[in-house]
Amino acid sequence: MAEQYEQAQAEQRSIYLDAEDLADLADWYGIRQKQDMALEVVDYGLRLHPDNTSLLIEKAYLYLDEYDTETAREIAGKLDGNQWEVKVLQAQICIMNNEEAQANRLLADIEDPQDIDVMINVGYMYINVNHPDKALEWLTPGIGKYEDDEPFLSVLGDAYYGLGRLDEAAEIYNKLIDKNPYSATYWFVLARCYFDQQMYDKAIEACDYAIISDDEFAEAYQMRGNAYIFLQNEERALEDFREAARLGVLSQCFIDTYMGLTLISQERCAEAFPHLQKAIDNYADDNVVSLSTLYANAAYCLEETGQKAQAAGYWKEAHQIGPKDAEVYLLESKIHVREGNYDLALHCWQQALTYAPTAVTWHEIGVTCMEYGAIEYARSALERAKQLEPNFYEIDEKLATVYLLLKDKENFQKYNRLCKHPLTDQEMENMLELLKNEDKETLMQAMRDILDALK
Repeated sequence: MAEQYEQAQAEQRSIYLDAEDLADLADWYGIRQKQDMALEVVDYGLRLHPDNTSLLIEKAYLYLDEYDTETAREIAGKLDGNQWEVKVLQAQICIMNNEEAQANRLLADIEDPQDIDVMINVGYMYINVNHPDKALEWLTPGIGKYEDDEPFLSVLGDAYYGLGRLDEAAEIYNKLIDKNPYSATYWFVLARCYFDQQMYDKAIEACDYAIISDDEFAEAYQMRGNAYIFLQNEERALEDFREAARLGVLSQCFIDTYMGLTLISQERCAEAFPHLQKAIDNYADDNVVSLSTLYANAAYCLEETGQKAQAAGYWKEAHQIGPKDAEVYLLESKIHVREGNYDLALHCWQQALTYAPTAVTWHEIGVTCMEYGAIEYARSALERAKQLEPNFYEIDEKLATVYLLLKDKENFQKYNRLCKHPLTDQEMENMLELLKNEDKETLMQAMRDILDALK
């Protein structure tokens, strides 16, 4: 239908579609983040079918996607308030305007709350306003009753996903794939479950199927790119991000930022700086990092290339733009740790933890200390990360590595048992023998070898 519509528009000729088909087509564009196309389709439909309720409701929801509750309310005001579809729309508008009591009254006034279409629409409405718990309440009467209904299973899976019940969500999505193996959306939402469970290989495989089903599914390219990042395949990630940018969900600013950060990770700071400067000059809201963090990364590149005077200006700009940006302090601490200025590094860590007292912050501190051989500091930081988030990605591998470097066999064995690929006793003894030579280069190589073996 999209191909027919777009071809007709390109040829400047009319095409007749009924109102429900046009509403579905607008929704299809909306799901793919093509907001302008979705609104164009709705307006085209309203010229063919003036005042059609389905099209007006779809138009109102498109405005709600942009948080324009005022325009959505104007549209809803033109509709028959006795229809349950209109009540659900009005309820979402009320919730987004912090008028939950009125929303509850509207929903309580629906004549048959256990009608499958009502449950599906109310379920999606609550998911849209980040209340998956309430969505599940409305859907519960249909569980076991509508096992063969795709729309019902789809919203049920989304409710489970929103609640963090990822195994249950994945089970539902796999059922949907069995029913419709060529649905890009079903493969994508399954990939989302795997990604959140840090099962990046499976997430990539699911995204592959989503892209086979719809080679212009931009979000699938974006998610696959993110999964490749975690698997340290920056080249494949960049390919996917460029495709997502071509399809309109990522900006050139995002691509330049990614290039800059990737080159920094490869210790190619001189090449990274021009990309970061471009990202700063053309900053876009969809960027993966804040503007202050961009300035901090640029400052880091300048420090690494010996341009300290220029770097000072970028650090100052970073702190002025984001005085509470923990990432700025963490980046600055890397310079101090590298130079052995631990008092200054401690100050940066204290600031970072003041604004972001999370496992992620402690983990970044630990990794920085490992990178520069400050192993006792690394141990302390990684233990705090483990305490706050026991299943943090590869935390056991890093702690096992640290304790082996510290020659603490007892604690090494504690964490070694939790690793994906634990070292044998003989492998541990071989590593300890290697560590008798305690020069920094040997220590760093041993650390990398241990981490690689444990992953």
